[in-house]
Amino acid sequence: MRGKTGSHVGMIISFVIFITFIVFLYSVIRPSITTGEDKKTTLAYVENKIEENTSALFAEITLKIHDVQNPSEYCVRLEKFFVYALVLAKVIVKNETGNMQNAYYDPVTDFDSLRIDRENQGNLFFKVYYSPEFNNLSITTINPCTTVHYITDYNITSVNSGNYVFEKNVYELIGYYQNDYEKLRTEFNVPPGTEFGFGFTQSNGTIITVGNAPKSIGVYAEQTPIQYIDENANVQSGFINVKVW
Repeated sequence: MRGKTGSHVGMIISFVIFITFIVFLYSVIRPSITTGEDKKTTLAYVENKIEENTSALFAEITLKIHDVQNPSEYCVRLEKFFVYALVLAKVIVKNETGNMQNAYYDPVTDFDSLRIDRENQGNLFFKVYYSPEFNNLSITTINPCTTVHYITDYNITSVNSGNYVFEKNVYELIGYYQNDYEKLRTEFNVPPGTEFGFGFTQSNGTIITVGNAPKSIGVYAEQTPIQYIDENANVQSGFINVKVW
């Protein structure tokens, strides 16, 4: 009986030692597991904040002047464009070949009309790009500038819109990071003990990066493909690269 009792006690002691070891091992590795998951969560969060702070509405409005109503003058005044297109005067205008056209707006005497100084009299198709990120049109009067009436003389054939990253906004955010990283970090609500950096890869392969992690520390990184708008209202493809450590 004593032998059996001693054997049971030994088994219990061994079991207790084993459980103690498992608990100790878990307590050692758990912080690194938790930290890893926290960093991945922060990585996704920072990436979202970067896109949120560099994106804006971008709309493409296509219009056509009817052939039989095409004026002989280069300058055309698109009556009621800013009523039916439902946009403000922050636009860039291009003709059918993609060349930028001089465009004007007079909010005092002619608030609803868009004036386009055409490259040539044969230009009938135009794309008008709108975004709150664009500059206001110049206020200029051109004479002669023939009025082209909506529906009877020209039509808006399509309107497409969505949120896009703007190249200039990325540059501004990079500058903000370089000039006042701690303030940006606070505004992004990055958790204490976590740092971040990011980069922008342009369509031509140029890469701009800010934030360098120490070599001795683990870094979590993510590269996300984006479509962005350049200074000439072109839609380009690139990447946002985010890292946290």
